[in-house]
Amino acid sequence: MNQFIRKANIILGTSNLSSERYDFEFDVEFDDTSKKDLAEVVFYNLSHDRINSIKKGTPIIINAGYENDVGTVFLGAVYDMDTIKRGVNRETTVKAVDATDQRDKLKVNKTYKEGTRASQIIADLCQIVGLSIGKLELPKDVQYRNGKNEQGVILQRLKLLAKDSGAKFNISKGMAYFRPPGSGDDVQFIFSPERGLIGSPEPFIDEDEDENELKGFNVSALLNHRIQPNSIVNIEAKDVKVKGRVRSGTHSYSDREMITEMEVVV
Repeated sequence: MNQFIRKANIILGTSNLSSERYDFEFDVEFDDTSKKDLAEVVFYNLSHDRINSIKKGTPIIINAGYENDVGTVFLGAVYDMDTIKRGVNRETTVKAVDATDQRDKLKVNKTYKEGTRASQIIADLCQIVGLSIGKLELPKDVQYRNGKNEQGVILQRLKLLAKDSGAKFNISKGMAYFRPPGSGDDVQFIFSPERGLIGSPEPFIDEDEDENELKGFNVSALLNHRIQPNSIVNIEAKDVKVKGRVRSGTHSYSDREMITEMEVVV
């Protein structure tokens, strides 16, 4: 990867804003919980017409990478926008979330027949709420022998079904993931000083949502669009050689740098 050929573009509604023509920076936050990924973009000196076209609910896709290796780091919708004058510059801050407010509010009241399994209900609720499933791997596919009534906010019902099944649930890039705690997708990538690693990984000890001890490393690297929650990566530094799972992180872009910072649990 070469920092001098970095590229980014933001598709905002029907507009495609390239870093070659527009001045902007962004931060995309992600983690492996049921909280949704968030993005904040600051545009500099957009035209008034362009600013006025940005509304709550406007779809947004953020792509970034190097030369011919550019991919999506965020897919969601705008939930807030503000423009201020700072000196001679006009700064427009756009905040976005991985799912729209409408999806957050969608409710269900549906009864499933005797013997229905958790995986069947999850698939049905995801279809109702308009979520594509990226992974549906339940440690125990609970069978509700007396049937089951699902009533309430759909995303909350999905979270409870995942808990019933011993799985973790998260949404990333518009896809829903249900999988065993600690599992992930091997992106077949080695972070090393020759392959984007920045500095030395810093060890940490923390707790997960269930208060289990977690050990891992805080890692900084040149931005890699493949990295998302539960990516399995290899870290090869001078004093550290491990394989681990990405728990959380941030993709960041500015005119100075383009980096991915991540917590890797080992």
